[in-house]
Amino acid sequence: MPTLPLDHPEPFSAVLGVMLYPGTNDGDPVKARAFALHWLATPIQRCEQAGHKIPREILLRLATDGGQRLDDLDQRCTGGRTTGELFIILWALFNTDPRLATWNNAIKIAEQLAGRTSSGSRSLLWAVRSRFLAVAHLWAAWVIRGGKFERGYDDFQAFLAEAEILRDFGQTWQPQRAESKPLLPHDIWRVSENWKPELPQSEIVKLHALTLPEHLLSSLKPAGRPRKAR
Repeated sequence: MPTLPLDHPEPFSAVLGVMLYPGTNDGDPVKARAFALHWLATPIQRCEQAGHKIPREILLRLATDGGQRLDDLDQRCTGGRTTGELFIILWALFNTDPRLATWNNAIKIAEQLAGRTSSGSRSLLWAVRSRFLAVAHLWAAWVIRGGKFERGYDDFQAFLAEAEILRDFGQTWQPQRAESKPLLPHDIWRVSENWKPELPQSEIVKLHALTLPEHLLSSLKPAGRPRKAR
């Protein structure tokens, strides 16, 4: 599994770059690093104006990551948030009735909430989900927090911890159905093995309290055939 760049001079911007450009080839890694630099341009300028000196090696590392045009940034932001919202619905389905926790059902609910049920909108949601599947758990944690880290570093660590809880769920739980697979693939972005998440129990309770109202579940069905008894 690819490891999040938490050793970056500004890890939050680097992680957000990966969330926007999650591919490990086809130019995504270069664009992810370029986004981190673009994100940091104004803070670096303010830091210099305030008389603080940034070490040359850090500036050199950041400078070598620039130079990429990010013309699709708005589209990437929208796609990432949409995928995060889908994964939150999937998580809430699991908390409400695990039998209904499928990507297909999550997309059906997303269509209901958006007031659209056409095959075109469904195809678009599947395409977006495929593009950002490797960071779906990160986008879900981002959406849950409203895209804000009011306590700075502490909130960023809590965000990572929530994302890890969601990643573990997505990679280890699977429906009790024939030929079922985990909801997330093996090769997705995660923190390093030696990173120790710490999330207050109150926030864990809030995360597990995310459920869906009954009226959104009435048209849903468990997917596939039950597994054969051994």
